[in-house]
Amino acid sequence: MNIIMSEATFVRKLQRLFNSEGFLTKKEVDAGYGIADLILVQKAGVDFNRCKVRSNYGQKYPLLKPEYFRVLKHVPDQESQKTPATFDYLTKKTGFSKSYLRSKILKTLERNGYIRRVGERAYLKINGWLPLAREVIAIEAKLKDWKGGFIQANRYKLFADKVYLAIPIGVEHLVNKELLIQYGVGLIVLDEKTNKKRVSILARKNRSVDLSRKNYALELFWNMKGLRALS
Repeated sequence: MNIIMSEATFVRKLQRLFNSEGFLTKKEVDAGYGIADLILVQKAGVDFNRCKVRSNYGQKYPLLKPEYFRVLKHVPDQESQKTPATFDYLTKKTGFSKSYLRSKILKTLERNGYIRRVGERAYLKINGWLPLAREVIAIEAKLKDWKGGFIQANRYKLFADKVYLAIPIGVEHLVNKELLIQYGVGLIVLDEKTNKKRVSILARKNRSVDLSRKNYALELFWNMKGLRALS
């Protein structure tokens, strides 16, 4: 009797395969544009020197809100010799309320060593805040509804550098590959019987990335014990 594979099983199979190929993986990541079944960072693409720098600065707390990065991009690095960013300037640039900016963002960043206060109402960034890797890959896995998967995968281009639709081998003949190529969405095909995957279409590098949300996705890997151990 044939056992019908569930989508959760399908995603787990993909995750194990990517882990065996040297990728760091996270399941079910909500970066603001839907929940990606998998996000990947190539282990070889992780800058472990940067990880060590962050650890040496005591920056071990993962910044798991895109809002942190909306603020950090407006704060000059302490080594830059630029004028510190004032509280009023950050309020204007981010659009956050003063109470939210002060109590939920700046206090957390300061307490965890990402910024330091200059005087009463100005800030400088420590270590420039170093992202851990240059590239994030997002995958949407579908057992049948490849069109819905394509639409979801295409949304992930707002935070991921490359996006893929993943399907079982029996669905591949249904996919409009020209459509995926047109939008730069890659295609991964899994043979459930042999437990092997292949990349049928390479994803195109995406240029319109929301950096705040990309950095949030990268921070999820800073929270991994194995990555911290390597750093």
